[in-house]
Amino acid sequence: MTLMDDFRKRTEDGLKTLKETAEGIAFNVEKQAKIARKKMDVMRVQRKVQKVYAEVGEYVYGEYAMGRPIAMESPFLNDRMTSVSQMKAEIREIEDEIEEIRRTQPPKHEEETGGEETKV
Repeated sequence: MTLMDDFRKRTEDGLKTLKETAEGIAFNVEKQAKIARKKMDVMRVQRKVQKVYAEVGEYVYGEYAMGRPIAMESPFLNDRMTSVSQMKAEIREIEDEIEEIRRTQPPKHEEETGGEETKV
């Protein structure tokens, strides 16, 4: 192998490594961005849950202040509790999506065979 061929081979190997590293970095940055967006979705739903909790608390306090018994069968409370249950299920779903994103791996680079065909 001549000096020029050796230099060309090393340069190609270096560029290939650089490309793979850049692709890996880009993959991880995109992955972290997706996770961040999902976490923002979780926080958005959690804020909605907190608002419903506040509504329930105001209702319960209002009933207490007026001396009325608090009926758990109240349509108001049933609607709010159903809503909270749905939102908590949505949060679990988003958290599962986050875990799935975390488990994803960058695509593997196939090794070049040097122009030779591999027969199976």
